[in-house]
Amino acid sequence: MEKIKYDEKELQTGRTRFLFGCEFTEADTPITPRENLLRTLQGQPVWLPSTFDIGYLYPRCVPDNPAKGNVSDYKLPAEELGGLDMFGIDWEYVPEVGGSTVRPGKPLLEDANEWKEKVKFPTKEFIDSWSWEEARENNYKILRKGDAWEIVICTGYYERLISFMDFEEAAIAMIDEDQEDAVKELFDKLSDLYIYLIQKFQSVFGKEQIAAVCIHDDWGHQRGVFFSQNTIREMILPYMKRVVDFIHEEGMVAECHSCGKVDSLLPVYIEAGFDMLECQASLLDFDTDIPQYGDKILMHVAPESPVPEAPEEEHIRAARDFVDKMISYGNPFLMDNYYCKYPLTKTFIDEVYRYSRIRFAE
Repeated sequence: MEKIKYDEKELQTGRTRFLFGCEFTEADTPITPRENLLRTLQGQPVWLPSTFDIGYLYPRCVPDNPAKGNVSDYKLPAEELGGLDMFGIDWEYVPEVGGSTVRPGKPLLEDANEWKEKVKFPTKEFIDSWSWEEARENNYKILRKGDAWEIVICTGYYERLISFMDFEEAAIAMIDEDQEDAVKELFDKLSDLYIYLIQKFQSVFGKEQIAAVCIHDDWGHQRGVFFSQNTIREMILPYMKRVVDFIHEEGMVAECHSCGKVDSLLPVYIEAGFDMLECQASLLDFDTDIPQYGDKILMHVAPESPVPEAPEEEHIRAARDFVDKMISYGNPFLMDNYYCKYPLTKTFIDEVYRYSRIRFAE
């Protein structure tokens, strides 16, 4: 692909954006952020893509989003977060952690073999009845058309099993021969649901607007993973891959959000067909992971930045060091602001754009 020379006028727009708690210049980019993300996946970025280039779609009308405390088209107070998800599971929002957990009490399932009798799957009619037109109107006001719009399915496979059974029982069900077939049937039906949900997003927001789909499924904790590669290959991968294949057939990018120290599972995310991995950046060993796997999956990387009060030149130097280090890996990556130790300043974010534009044009 042709390299595009940087012009300082790109950052002299006089416009700023405020997103995810950060202020930065709204640049006049030579191509759209969506196009740049697609070029990055081909190893030819024009600038270093970041979470600021993605327009996340998790509207209030999808019950899982307010239930789990994440809504993209409304700023809801804490008392309006939590509640019933699309399966009728009751979640309790915890303001201190900015998220929700299933409300304490007797879990829906004691054994995965009970799911056909006890789990009430949302019907197409129920999904169609959600306030989609309101969601479309609200998100079209908020999101920029040139950004990479991404559908977010905030509860995937193992996470959904946890919501039905609690963590310990769900973990046992994943390796219990007596529950194995039931779990697989449940996950297969979840794939049907997620494919229909993606199709609904496409019909409401327009196929031409949506660039990607992100499926949330945490497979690890701070020190390691919940399961072996083989367990995930056997129990989750066939069903998750069916959704990923559909995403690709529709011309979209597939991303997995998965927390924990999941370095050892990177081959599995790749086997599933994911193009991108939104990971808990502070826990992964990127010095090893990106050189080894970065040409196969684009990983989110949180930069190390100075404290916000540091002199401007420190932020500029840190931004350049970050870009240089990432480029030295030789493979694609995406800057993530969520897991940074300190909030990213306007100076830092603008310099990452400027310096990466210059470096990638070389």
